[in-house]
Amino acid sequence: MKIGRNDPCSCGSGKKYKKCCLNKQIGLEVSQPPQRSIKERNIILYNAILDIFGFYKGKTWDDVRREMTDDQVRELYKVFAWLWPPKIDVMSLLPEPSNKLRGFYMGETNPSLNSVLKNIVRYSLYTDEVLVVNPFFSPWTLASEFNPIDNPSNYKQDTLEMIAFLFQISPWIESGFVNLIPNPVDYDSDLRTNVWGMAQKRWKDQKLELSKETLAEIEPKGKESLKKFMYRLPKDKLAITIKKAIPSISDKALAEQIEYVQRMRHNDRMLLDQEVPEGGELQIMRYGANLELGLYIGQATGSYLYTNNNQQWGEILSTANNDFGPEIWSPLTKSFQELEFNFLNNIDPVFINRLKEEGRLESFRNFLRKLWVEVGDNKSTKDINTLARTFSDELQEEYGKAKEEWSKIDKDLIKWITGSGGLSAIISGGMNWQIPALGFCIGGVGNLLEARIERRNYKNNVPMAVFLDLEKKNKIFK
Repeated sequence: MKIGRNDPCSCGSGKKYKKCCLNKQIGLEVSQPPQRSIKERNIILYNAILDIFGFYKGKTWDDVRREMTDDQVRELYKVFAWLWPPKIDVMSLLPEPSNKLRGFYMGETNPSLNSVLKNIVRYSLYTDEVLVVNPFFSPWTLASEFNPIDNPSNYKQDTLEMIAFLFQISPWIESGFVNLIPNPVDYDSDLRTNVWGMAQKRWKDQKLELSKETLAEIEPKGKESLKKFMYRLPKDKLAITIKKAIPSISDKALAEQIEYVQRMRHNDRMLLDQEVPEGGELQIMRYGANLELGLYIGQATGSYLYTNNNQQWGEILSTANNDFGPEIWSPLTKSFQELEFNFLNNIDPVFINRLKEEGRLESFRNFLRKLWVEVGDNKSTKDINTLARTFSDELQEEYGKAKEEWSKIDKDLIKWITGSGGLSAIISGGMNWQIPALGFCIGGVGNLLEARIERRNYKNNVPMAVFLDLEKKNKIFK
């Protein structure tokens, strides 16, 4: 596929291509690569990183931190732009609904905070597959001043974090457990307009605002981001900043502070060991999909939604359709809320993949698969009431089996830690499974799916959603 001279430019400027990026070019043919799966494209991107940044030639992580160049960042995003060209039919590449227990992660996707990895790790033994919005930005959707191809220096620190993220998640991509999907709105401007418009209307109609809990979560993250930015300030600018904060500081103490900050930069493996470029760089936060897009992807792929974010959980619950009555599934949902579950935390993906290959917690996953299939079927109120009581009883039995299985996992974990020399943990918390009588849905989302997905199976709603409530945890084993 090629962009016509009179087509709207893909950079998002609103100008025609011939009057915008045609003369600049981005160094690529705007043609689709051979038909490949999402998994294959992600593996190609991973291998491109190894090549572009010299890992194939023996470069170390610290070498890359010291030596990353604008050209390397530009080249990486050219590869991403080639893998995901404009007008590609992203929806045709997404998995279709099936009996597979598939969750769509609705939460922060900022690699620097490891939030995606943490919540995949913590939840990995309770599902078959996780869909995650790819945190790489598409160059086709960004105006020149914010584009990593036109202005790569703005993205050097961000690129380091993206590389670290992809390195850590790559074993899970190869195993098929994680499906790192492109954001469909980046390749369908009408879809973007619709889901953003629906979200704006919902926030206005419901008079929504960021909760105190969300603001409390954001503040320390912002402070951490500012601290790391300061670690990379040039000496002269760092000196000015320190003197503003401590006007009475002596020259000796100032020199010691500068030396300390530079040492912290050098020792922080998630920071470029380079000064911030002249003019600064972008500080980027990523939050994946909003509610409307989450429901769109969930219905299209047959995925339930899961999150650990209170704000997003509240928004998800606001779309519950309980026309049959809110209490139908309550015996089961209350049983889930009363139980405490174990989660892996800060664990090497290799160990987790081994656990899944060995079938650990398979009985509990079978129970959840069966629940997923039954909930997704259309049944009468009487049938649902019977199912809810049956599943509630079965949950208690399967939970007992899972507790025994976790005791064995804990023993294996100790051996693994001893052998690898690392530190890990098992944490406990809650899994709040919510099952509205008629699922979670927004009418406009169904209309979007009907208009875009021809001859394709998709769900009329998202039957279930899960909240990972780690605030319930009461013990940590290290």
